[in-house]
Amino acid sequence: MFKVTKKEEPQFFKDFKRKNKIVNWSDYTPEIKSRLKDYMFEEEQGYNCPYCELVITKENSQIEHIKPKDKFPNGLSDYSNYLVGCQNKNTCGQYKGNKWSENFINPTLENPTDYLTYDIMTGKIIPVAKDGIKYKKAIETIEILNLNEKRLCEMRKIFILECENTIKYLKNKEEISDFLDIYSEFPTLKDYLKNF
Repeated sequence: MFKVTKKEEPQFFKDFKRKNKIVNWSDYTPEIKSRLKDYMFEEEQGYNCPYCELVITKENSQIEHIKPKDKFPNGLSDYSNYLVGCQNKNTCGQYKGNKWSENFINPTLENPTDYLTYDIMTGKIIPVAKDGIKYKKAIETIEILNLNEKRLCEMRKIFILECENTIKYLKNKEEISDFLDIYSEFPTLKDYLKNF
C-alpha cells in the first residue's frame, strides 16, 4: 500500500458537478469517470492500485471511494475521497465494499509505509509496530483490504525470489536500484528490497 498525494480537484470535474444534479454514483457519466481515472493515473498515483500495488489499466480498474459512499454520503462527490483501484473481488476496494473503521489507513492522508512492511519469507504485509495504535491500524487495514490474500502473497514471494536471485550478483546499491526499477508492480516492496 502506498501514499497517494492528491492534487486539486480538476476543473472539468467541478464543472460537471455544477452543471448536473448528482444524487447517486450512477449520475456520473462513463465519460467523466474515464476522464477522472486518466487524471488520477497521470497526476497522482501512476498505474498501480494503491492498495495491492499491482499494475492496473483503465479497463481493469474502478474509482474507489476510500470512505464508503453509503456510510459517508458527503464522500460521494468529494474528489479527495477518490482513488483508482483494481477490480479484484478478493482484495482491495472490491473486498472492502462498505466496510469501514476509523483505524483504516487512508493513503491520501497518511503514509502507509509508516505502518506496513513486508515479511520476505512469506510475502505477507505485516505491521511495522508490535503494539499500540500503529499496530492496530495496520492489522485492521490489512484485514479490511484482505492484503494477505493467498494469491497476492504468492505473487509477492515470487517477486522477492526473482529479485533476490539477481540482486546477489549486483555490485552496489545503484545497480540494485536500476534493476528493481525495471519492474512496474509493488513499488513499496521494491523500495523495501532496495534497502534490505
